[in-house]
Parts: sequence; structure tokens; C-alpha cells
Amino acid sequence: MKTLYLLIIGVLFMTISANAQNSLEGIWEGGITVPGGQLKIIFKISETNSEYEGTLDIPQQGAKGLRLDPVSQTGDSVLIVFSAGQITGTFSGQFESDTRIIGTYSQGGPNTPFSVERTSSSIEEEAKPKNETEYLIPNGDIQIGGTLTLPEGEIKAPLVIMSSGSGAQDRDSNIYDFKIFAVIAQHLADQGIPSYRYDDRGIGKSTGNFSDATLDDLVSDVYAIINYFKNEANNKFESFTALGHSQGGVVAGKVASESEDVEQLILVGSTAPSISEILRYQVGLAYTGTPVDQELIEIEIDAREDLMRSIVNEDTIDRAKENYIAAYLNVLNGLPEEQKSTIPDINRTATTQANQLVAIYGNPQMKSLLFYVPTEDLKKVKVPALVLFGGKDTQVTVDQNRALIEASLEESGSEYEVHIFDTANHLFQDANTGLVNEYPFLAKEFTDTFLTTLSDWILKN
Repeated sequence: MKTLYLLIIGVLFMTISANAQNSLEGIWEGGITVPGGQLKIIFKISETNSEYEGTLDIPQQGAKGLRLDPVSQTGDSVLIVFSAGQITGTFSGQFESDTRIIGTYSQGGPNTPFSVERTSSSIEEEAKPKNETEYLIPNGDIQIGGTLTLPEGEIKAPLVIMSSGSGAQDRDSNIYDFKIFAVIAQHLADQGIPSYRYDDRGIGKSTGNFSDATLDDLVSDVYAIINYFKNEANNKFESFTALGHSQGGVVAGKVASESEDVEQLILVGSTAPSISEILRYQVGLAYTGTPVDQELIEIEIDAREDLMRSIVNEDTIDRAKENYIAAYLNVLNGLPEEQKSTIPDINRTATTQANQLVAIYGNPQMKSLLFYVPTEDLKKVKVPALVLFGGKDTQVTVDQNRALIEASLEESGSEYEVHIFDTANHLFQDANTGLVNEYPFLAKEFTDTFLTTLSDWILKN
């Protein structure tokens, strides 16, 4: 039943609050019970003028620096709430001692036990490299926090702007302590190439809400960065390279297809089909090995896609939801009795699954991306493009994406190169299986020649 639970659980979001004799300031680590085990969480909370603020890390989900807002405390009672789009998580608890808090967590359903323990009474800032400068760049009411990394000597290439993959990520694109963009930035600087990486909305120093940001909003953030470094920054640039990892490639591709300031496009493990097509593939993969009739699985996947269309079109959502519940019930009822017996209430499980899908697919960003086809932008690109894939990538596979991207760039008439790193996963680490559950245990470094492939191509194009 573990595989089916993985289809139900979305990204965990939370928030926090503080004020009283036991101080919340510091670093707290603990866990929340989820089907199949515990989800580790880390709160980093600071105090300024008797007000608390903080961030949340969820290492198993690759999330780092998610903003906690608000953070409040009354006596020994603590309330922590993190909202993202239509998903809100609430932690309420009590100080059991000055180093331990216990309580319950709720995300619109039953409460589950939760506890954290203080591991440090203060938060120490990491020493920043001397060639890095932080910026806050305005985009209307939004502030985009990021880091400019400059070479120590001559600047030999356009400013590379890096856009991260799906899910709210910090400027380093820190996934299981592998700081993807930070490593790339320092390598590029060593080769004379400047770069700028930035926090997604609602993460780190950036304001706003990532889940509420549509594709057009995300693209506008890149345009704000380009405009700032062209016209306002002390270090000005005339040309830019748009680099996107995974879903960030959708953003980079759209910017490159529209902006005359972009001279190069780099797609790193980037997608070609719409998210709906990718989800169809990934959901089918998740069902692999389950003892459920393939016809029932196909019906569930079709009903899921029909639900997506209803949400995007804002039409007949209730009908599509009921059809999905019926399809998912058939899948659950098709399980062997020993597995069905582990599900306390099958009807409730199916309804919960449907409600969570409506919430996930209904947030503004997901709605804007579900049926968006990135290759339509690539057909309009008129600048050199570099396309990189991991041969063992199970999230953005070579088979599902390479041919479509190549065909689109052929149609555009732009020069392009494609490189496949045979042993690499979606993060371009050397991998065994390429599956996500392997990420925490791999070396925090890129596969051989990945970095030099990037820098060599930028310098020669």
C-alpha cells in the first residue's frame, strides 16, 4: 500500500508563532508521522524586537528555507502555520521543557503527533564567498532576493540567470544539502562567467507566494532581474544567458523566446511535454508493481486528467471529482485483501485523494502549467541552445523529452547541442537507479564533465 499512499501525499507546508518565558529562538529538529514513517522537519527561528520569524526545511522532500509566517507563542503554547496556495498546515503544541515542544499537526485532515527538540539556541550565518553580493530586486509589489557571483578577473560571457525546478526552492537550489546552483555559480566564476541565482517567491529573502505565482509571474521575475542588471545595478550587463533546471527550463525557454536581451539558452533536465503528460507517465510509473488490473489503472489516470481539465476550465469540477472518486475506489477495491485491510476507510481515502488533487491542481501556478506545452516556446527561440539530460533521470526522461525538444529547436532554426550524461540522475549526480529516494544518499557533487560542459559551451557560443 506504500506506493498508493505516495500518490496521495503532497508537499508538506507549515507555519509558526512565538512569545513568552521559553524562547523559540534557535534551531529545532523533529518529525511528523506520515504513512510509512516519519517526515523530518527543521525550524530555524530568530527573534527581532520581540517578534519571531523563521524558516522550515523538509530534507526528505528537498525543501529548504520555506518561510514561516506567522510565528507566535502565548505562555508555553505555540502555534505554527504555513500557508501555500490552497494548502495550509498548522502545528499547535506546548513546551514540554525549554528544549522540547510536543503537539499535533493538521493539514485539513486528522491531527497527527508532532515533536521537535532544540539543537541550537542561535542561528549562525554561513560565511559567504567574497565574490558574491546579495541583491533585493523589485518586481512590482514583490521583492526577489538573490546572489550575484562574479569572476575575480575578466568577465568573458553574458550574465547567467538561473531558474530552479518545481517546488519552492532557495537560490542555491538546495536539494538534500546538494547546493546545485551555488556549485554551478562558483565553477562559472572560475571560468570568467558571471551568474545570478535567486530565491523563489516566498522563500529566503523573496516575498510573495510561490504557489500563487503563475508561469507569467515567474517569467516576469526573470524580466525584472534582466531589467535591473541592464539599467540599475552597479554591475551592469548588456546580454544574458537563461538557464533553467527542470521546470525552470519552462521559464527559461519562454524568456529566451521573447527577450532580445537573452543570447543563450541552457535547458538542464528540462521538460518538453505539458505537466499533464508528465503526470500521466509518472502516475503510471508509480503504479508499476502493484497488483491492480491495468485497465483500472488506465481509467484512474484518465479520470485524473479529466479532473485537471475541469479545474483549468473551471467547469463541471464536481462531476469530474465524483468520476475520479469512483475510478480510484475501483483501484483500491482491486487490491488484494491483505492490502485492502490496511486501509481503515476506503471511501474516505478515495474522497481525501480527490480533495487533495483538486487543491494541488487548483493552485494558480499548477493551473497555468498543467496543459502548457514548453516546446511551443522552443520553436520560437533564435539563440544558441544547450540541452542536458541525465541518462538515469526518472523524472525527466531522455525518451520522453529529447526528440520533442530537438524537433522544436530544428523548427526554430537555432543552433543547439544535446549532451546526455549516462550515469546521471535528475540532479546530474552519478546515480544507481536514478530514483528520487536515492537522492539523500548520493555524493553532493556533479557527474564528471557536467560543469565543464556548461562553461565550455557558454564561452564558445
